[in-house]
Amino acid sequence: MTNPKKHISELIEAKRDKFTAAADRIWATPETRFATKKSVEPFYEILAEEGFDIEKGLADMDYAFVATYGSGKPVIGILAEYDALGSLSQVADLGEQQAETPGGNGQGCGHNLLGTGALAGAVGIKDYMAENHLEGTIKLFGCPAEESGYGKAYMARAGLFDNLDVALAWHPMDISGPWSISSLAVYQVYYNFKGVSAHAAAAPEHGRSALDAAELMNIGVQFLREHIIDDARVHYAFIDAGGESANVVQPTSSLYYFIRAPKIEQVDAIYQRINKIAQGAALMTETELTIDFDSALQLLTKSGINSSNV
Repeated sequence: MTNPKKHISELIEAKRDKFTAAADRIWATPETRFATKKSVEPFYEILAEEGFDIEKGLADMDYAFVATYGSGKPVIGILAEYDALGSLSQVADLGEQQAETPGGNGQGCGHNLLGTGALAGAVGIKDYMAENHLEGTIKLFGCPAEESGYGKAYMARAGLFDNLDVALAWHPMDISGPWSISSLAVYQVYYNFKGVSAHAAAAPEHGRSALDAAELMNIGVQFLREHIIDDARVHYAFIDAGGESANVVQPTSSLYYFIRAPKIEQVDAIYQRINKIAQGAALMTETELTIDFDSALQLLTKSGINSSNV
């Protein structure tokens, strides 16, 4: 009897050009978060061609989908991702950093491979099932906003993963093998400061610097790091630094913070302290602060899968 794993690999290999072309298309149109209109198209085309039933626009997300083949048990889910990262544009087939579009999006985590690898797995299993007249259901889940926004959380809330016997995911790495890890809980938050613009040399006394507020907030958070648990992580990026003219008191600034810890309660406690630091920075600079809570995610626990199960 043919080894099922080996034969499924052979079935996938027979269609490698189709999957490689899909990965190249996704690489060429990098899109972030929920706005993956072009990136999702190769999935729709191949899945329809391969006989899957496709449900689109699920869980209040335009580009989330579930593609289904077969019926009955077991019900096997495979998770596909296809979103990119901001500011990581890269020329293809080049072993050094060089942006194709300076400041543009890029596939920094290889989701063009992740998504098409999941697609290839689903098609390979489908072909094996059809060839051997096997009962069972294979579902490919199109999951936008993995890098930021957490589309899978909305899909879970909508019940899309209910009734699965197993859900499988993978990620490009430098080794092949099962990966049993946990990840931290996280809050993602925007801190926006609004000040008053003025000429920094002629009338600095009239200005209220939103950039100063952002810098003071960051300094305050640096001192906070001594007083949070060792397993916590706090990261930030400037979304808006005000402008490019150094002789202007900057009237706007915006910071994007990631706050991580093993437990969501720990994340929230750190978040509350960071909010106070932001409020203090606004008070010191006489600027206005708005806090926009972007998203949150509970910790991911280990699955218990090991090499003997795979």
